[in-house]
Amino acid sequence: MESMGKIKKGFGKRQSGFSLMELMVVIAIISIMSAISIPMLLNPDNNVRKAARELMGDMQKTKMSAIRANESWSIVFNTAANTYQIFSGAGVLQKTVDLNSSAPGVRFGNGVAVNPIGATFSGGVSYTGDTLSFNPRGTGDAGYVYLFYRDSTYAIGTRSTGGLVRIQRWTGGAWR
Repeated sequence: MESMGKIKKGFGKRQSGFSLMELMVVIAIISIMSAISIPMLLNPDNNVRKAARELMGDMQKTKMSAIRANESWSIVFNTAANTYQIFSGAGVLQKTVDLNSSAPGVRFGNGVAVNPIGATFSGGVSYTGDTLSFNPRGTGDAGYVYLFYRDSTYAIGTRSTGGLVRIQRWTGGAWR
């Protein structure tokens, strides 16, 4: 009987730590995730793409806010400070986006792209007075804002007074 007590006591011990198999699975998962994410992080196009999509979203939200509030809203671009601000119809500042902090390296301008889509512009904005305005019907000024980083350039804007917001990327020979 005493020997059974010893055996039982030996089996009841808990061991802590990870098995070799568990460690290998975790290392494999980390390796796969690194292999997928590192090239995406090193791609210089990611910052400018993110900034362009955020600007497009802000343009669409500004348009919808103008319709909802039944008053004109605007986005004012400050190319020298690398920022843009959204104002309600009453002139109240709603949002400020600083590209220097939200998308490091991204600047206003057409970069290496030729033949900008919109009219002639200075500093990367073709809107008159560097301001895009949407009226209560959701229609707005025609023009584009150009963002670039290294070899990647995006054009975000409204093609006509219909208020449709578009985004296009320079592919080295054409806008797509």
